[in-house]
Amino acid sequence: MFVILMRDLTDEEYRLFNERVARGLAERPLTVSPREHKERVAELLKQLGEGTFYHLLGIDPATGAREVHEAYDRVARLVHPSHGSRVGLEGREEVLKLLFERATLGYLTLADIDQRKKYDREVGPERWTALQTSTAAREEEARRLLARARGLVEEEDVETAVEILRKAVRLAPLAPNAEAYALLGLLLARNPQSLEEALDALERAVEMGATEPGLPEALKEVREKAGQAGVIPFRKKKS
Repeated sequence: MFVILMRDLTDEEYRLFNERVARGLAERPLTVSPREHKERVAELLKQLGEGTFYHLLGIDPATGAREVHEAYDRVARLVHPSHGSRVGLEGREEVLKLLFERATLGYLTLADIDQRKKYDREVGPERWTALQTSTAAREEEARRLLARARGLVEEEDVETAVEILRKAVRLAPLAPNAEAYALLGLLLARNPQSLEEALDALERAVEMGATEPGLPEALKEVREKAGQAGVIPFRKKKS
């Protein structure tokens, strides 16, 4: 069993994060279908007894602070206790509350440098064994996720497709996953608030030789919009 519970959330922490996520859902409701939502909550529940905070948030130990925040936002929106009836847990919202508490505690732990170092020491080398698979297996899983994302796009479930593609590019960030970067960038480009991530994904896709239709035109358009908005690509910020 890999989960290490360093502490519990305080009532005040739970209240603050619960209200914050609730406001976010009111402003930007989930677009994932109830069926997909239920399946994803079920997958998260399976991880409670044996996964690390990294597992629960769907990230790896090399993930930066920005990505930790984004991962938490995605998971917390899915498992917020207000979704009880939507995912077949009406009357059993405590299950969602437990997931929400674990995700929030994971965020507070991994977003804080000192807490994260302490957590990593306590989890130990088993963390790596659990999170890392062979390169071939990672690439195969990334291809499976890309196919799934394409199907979701056809069903107009763009939000879920984007989350799946983010997971795909984390699994296999090199050339075999160029098409995942391309589709991710094209989908993100639809949202003016995601220009930074869209630009980064599209530039990576082009560099890798992706052949997604409309990619060069999309990259040109996003570059122009990003320039007008003063957006700086991720990699330029890091350099």
